[in-house]
Amino acid sequence: MKEKNKYLQLGIMIFGILAGAILLFFVVFYLGAIANFIKKVIKILTPVNIGIALAYLINPIVDFLDGWIGDLLTHTKLQLKTRKKLAKGLSIGLALTTLIALIVALLYTVIPEVGESLMTLVTNIQNYGNTFYEYVSNLFQGNKELQAEVQDILNNSIESFIGWVKNDLLGEVNKLMSTLTNGIYGVFKLLINIILGLCVAVYLLVSKQRFIGGMKKLLYAYFKKETVNVVLAVGREADSIFGGFISGKLLDSLIIGVLCFIGCSIMKMPYLALISVVIGVTNIVPIFGPWVGAVPCSILVLIVDPGKALIFVIFIIALQQFDGNILGPNILGDSTGLSAFWVVVAITLGGGLFNVPGMILGVPTFAVIYFLVKTFVEYKLKEQNMPIQTVSYTRIKRIDPETDNSEYINTGMSKRERRKQNIFVEDVSREIAIAARMSKAEKEKRGKEAGRIIEEIKREGTAQEDNGTDI
Repeated sequence: MKEKNKYLQLGIMIFGILAGAILLFFVVFYLGAIANFIKKVIKILTPVNIGIALAYLINPIVDFLDGWIGDLLTHTKLQLKTRKKLAKGLSIGLALTTLIALIVALLYTVIPEVGESLMTLVTNIQNYGNTFYEYVSNLFQGNKELQAEVQDILNNSIESFIGWVKNDLLGEVNKLMSTLTNGIYGVFKLLINIILGLCVAVYLLVSKQRFIGGMKKLLYAYFKKETVNVVLAVGREADSIFGGFISGKLLDSLIIGVLCFIGCSIMKMPYLALISVVIGVTNIVPIFGPWVGAVPCSILVLIVDPGKALIFVIFIIALQQFDGNILGPNILGDSTGLSAFWVVVAITLGGGLFNVPGMILGVPTFAVIYFLVKTFVEYKLKEQNMPIQTVSYTRIKRIDPETDNSEYINTGMSKRERRKQNIFVEDVSREIAIAARMSKAEKEKRGKEAGRIIEEIKREGTAQEDNGTDI
């Protein structure tokens, strides 16, 4: 019987190796076909993808409205089940109505204004260039040689900018407009996808708890409980990172766009709508986005109205400082947990692989990966009864494997100072390691004991004061 089991296991192993080799062969030699198939499936599922994205974006609004409407309905005589269904339906309806109203307002107000600004810019770009050329040339009238050099530079720069506006920018706009106006089938298909996406979003929001419960049921049925618990914890953290970052960044960019429009209106800047939209949209991309939008807008103001260019640059710098130091931290907080260095890495890598969507989604994706790596590292350190705080390792030269004593790098301190700091760090590390091994009950007991000792010291000090004794 044992021989049969042995040969059976060997046969299964050989079959698995052969099946894996065949699968690898097809993946390698038919990679293009597999990629095309995946693209085709994604294209077919466009309405579903739109619905998932919409449901995820408006889910926080739905949850807020659901709680608010539910509280209002508690004063009615309706049954609990009816109140819940009514609150859920009204919250989804209000959230979707608000979203559709914003999209319609954008289509009928902002987009026509931006389009008109673009056409006016293209029509008058040559006149703007000539005006700017004369303005700068007059600044250097006293120095003919320098004036000639500046004029050559201006000629080349203005011609390049005009060429980019007329050929590249206008070409892309015309291509987009022709696609929207002439491609009747494309427009019809887009509308169908949006309508189906809204239906999918409604269904997902209504049945959200059922979907979540079904997914958990499936995971617990086929995997170990410990594994599923880890997966669910990671999923909650990923949802917190993605949801907080995306919704916060969209709100932050909307506020910046509105503030830019108000500020430019007060200062009577040219092309209000175009500049505000560019500043608001590019602000979605962290770190680089605000400056990517500010540079072309500053050049545009410089060419159209040179006297206001410096004022505009100062205003944009002040606006970005307000966003980076006040508005952004209050809206986003520490939603990603990444330092500025890792944010730059995530944007660069995401943008290089997936263009603009990668620049936007690269940060939360990298934040989830960072969280997973950090959690795994801390878990392995706790297994070895070692501290998890990074500061505990900044000056470590080596750790003795037998005694667990640490040697530290010389940073210019005296021998006595280094010895005192080493003792302090070792004491802290030891206390952290002890705390990591302690159970919750032991921690509570130790905390109560420390509190009791502190109270006794306070009572003794009070008694000595009453007796006139110096402490």
